[in-house]
Amino acid sequence: MSQPDRRGDVTSPTGGQDGAEGRLVGFGRALRHEGLAVGPGRVVEFCRAADLLAPDDLYWAGLATLIGRNEDIPTYNDVFVRYFGELQDSEEQPAPPMLQPPVEESNPNAAADEEGDEEDEAAEPELVLASAIEILKEKSFSRCTDEELAQLALLMMRIQIAVPRRRTRRREQYKKGAPHLRRTIRRSFRTGGEPVERHWQRRRRRRRRLVLILDVSGSMASFSRALLVFAHAALRADPRWEAFCFGTRLTRLTRSLKMTDPDEALEAATDEVFDWDGGTRIGESLKTFLDEYGHKGLARGAVVVICSDGLEIGAPELLEAQMARLSRLAYRVIWLNPLKEDPAYEPLARGMRAALPHIDLFTSGHNLASLETLSDELAVL
Repeated sequence: MSQPDRRGDVTSPTGGQDGAEGRLVGFGRALRHEGLAVGPGRVVEFCRAADLLAPDDLYWAGLATLIGRNEDIPTYNDVFVRYFGELQDSEEQPAPPMLQPPVEESNPNAAADEEGDEEDEAAEPELVLASAIEILKEKSFSRCTDEELAQLALLMMRIQIAVPRRRTRRREQYKKGAPHLRRTIRRSFRTGGEPVERHWQRRRRRRRRLVLILDVSGSMASFSRALLVFAHAALRADPRWEAFCFGTRLTRLTRSLKMTDPDEALEAATDEVFDWDGGTRIGESLKTFLDEYGHKGLARGAVVVICSDGLEIGAPELLEAQMARLSRLAYRVIWLNPLKEDPAYEPLARGMRAALPHIDLFTSGHNLASLETLSDELAVL
């Protein structure tokens, strides 16, 4: 029996890549084409897992690395069968366990009693038990224990934040673009002054600066430690990135959070913050940031992420004015509000209402899964 073309339902996602790695990357693109939040970081983890495991475990490697929500599993199953359809007809490699109907174990002792019984109950689908890591990713930071927060610190180190890139003033040699006159003329000396070999150049591209501004006031006490751990993991990706925190005043934590050990970094950051678990003055803190750091280059063209519940005790007019300044200066302004994890949440607080018109992306950031989704969304801003 000839195999059907598995690209009939899924658009060719390999992007011209060959080999096993190209098929794995193409599978991730196929999932993203179906609407699943599968970013570059998850695809990289999937390729690493597939390289370490046996071919029979490819299904489970993808389930553990590419899927973060239970409701995405049926779509994953469908795309897996369409993309790796030959696994269904192969005698050497069984079908993915989640796609097989459950087999009832027969009891030889009770076979005589069940001979006349009719099978009137439909077979129930096999329940999928999420791993402890997946459960931890979906758990809110406010309900995590100290041991779970320590595990989250290790998982956050694996998040690859891909911020947008920008063109710099420096140029580099490239296969096309503007003529590279200096190099072309220099090489023409080898051919008697004739510019036979032409060279080109383009402006270099580098990642934009990421600036994290974290709320450590009393209303954010259950999320502050986890967000600081996330900031510590993010700052290790690029030495140009910055981190600040605020309660009633602004504190710069970049130097403290760049320590290698997360516990030492958090302890040093805690020693520098004097308004921990205090009030919330977002407008005054943003004004200090813009006056002392933002207009000097830290916020210009950067991606600024503010983590706060928006419960402002200061004047909302000041917050609105500073958010307007920040939106004009930064490339994108993102606001993480842990209260948004509740589907019934509405931004009715006066501070949140004042800031909302100047925000480019408003999301929750209440657990690790939402932070992973944020890292994927940053790449396409």
